[in-house]
Amino acid sequence: MKTSRDSLANGRALLPFVFLALAATASLQAQQPPELLVRCATLVIAPDTVISPGEMLVRDGKVAQLGSEIPPEARARATIVAFDRATIVPGFVLAHSTLGQEQDLAERAVALTPDLLAADAFDPAGAMLRQLPEHGFTSCALAPSSTNVAGGIAALVEPGVGGKDSQSMGSLRLEQIYAKFSLIAASRNPERQPTSLMGAVDLLRNAFGEAKSGTLTGPEAVALAAVARGERRAVVHADTRAEILAALALCKELGIEPVIAGANEASDCIQEIVAARAAVILPPLRPELRDEMLTLPARFEARGVAFCFAGSPRLTRSSAALAVQHGCSKKTALAALARTPAELCGVAATHGSLRRGCDADFVVFDGDPLDLGSRLLAVYGDGQLLFGAAGACATKPNEPAPKSKETL
Repeated sequence: MKTSRDSLANGRALLPFVFLALAATASLQAQQPPELLVRCATLVIAPDTVISPGEMLVRDGKVAQLGSEIPPEARARATIVAFDRATIVPGFVLAHSTLGQEQDLAERAVALTPDLLAADAFDPAGAMLRQLPEHGFTSCALAPSSTNVAGGIAALVEPGVGGKDSQSMGSLRLEQIYAKFSLIAASRNPERQPTSLMGAVDLLRNAFGEAKSGTLTGPEAVALAAVARGERRAVVHADTRAEILAALALCKELGIEPVIAGANEASDCIQEIVAARAAVILPPLRPELRDEMLTLPARFEARGVAFCFAGSPRLTRSSAALAVQHGCSKKTALAALARTPAELCGVAATHGSLRRGCDADFVVFDGDPLDLGSRLLAVYGDGQLLFGAAGACATKPNEPAPKSKETL
């Protein structure tokens, strides 16, 4: 039987551990971001929903409430982040990138690697990942290389707090979003099969057929079967007219509605893209391109084809602005920066808009984001500053909440 002295001794021995536990708890509490009441002149919740003036309550990294629905008690306790003359839009989403890790995202010995996970090659300290926020991006689809006919499965990744000069690590948000395939010249190798476009198409057709019949088993079959059942979207890299038409024909045969990435010659086969109900991830637009490329977004919009941009993050906003200059509506061009890529990546429930329950990923401009004269002031991911400067902060509101007007 223990004496009181023994109990006291044991209690003293446990004290350091108790203090450590309390310190750890306090540290975790300190790391929890405060509730933020974000104010701005114009809040773009989604391309078709705008509040002006805008207010957004951020709690636990999510959009909790908007505008007049924010209760007085939440206003009283929240930290105010005020961008009184600014426009806030959802954080941009990059629908396809290797983030400079091309060598790590391919298996060169074989052409068919549908179960390869891009997440396994994710570098949370990668230079390109850290640079995304300075161009307005808060998330990115890290995709397998286009050197494999069936490259594998893309992941959704996000940059860390602090921007390109920070030591903060990025994060792997979702390990699996869409399946990546490729019919471009880089996927055809004279040193291994396939060596031709027809051979690449046959390789995919046979692989899907074997997965369906049970001849092909294991992780490869599971990955292909998920695409065939429509459980995972297929993104096919195809540049030339012949490659695009081959991709559309194969996907029709397999019963798949694809996303065509690259699509350099998409202007030559718009009708076929429309008929296939395909979406398109376009390369960046530049002023020196031919009119048929510059007007392609407007023509896609007129035909109901969903599109967004990939390639250099530096050129994405200017691509959307050029699309507007050549006939595309601002609503569709703005959607191409956030809402549409989030939908194509299958993450629209949490990304691409600022509706209640979505991640508090947002970008702050001092004017119209599609006016290239507007400056990027700040970028927030999960309610934390990733790039730029925070607005004027206070512990309590010092003025009545503005009356909001919602436009649909």
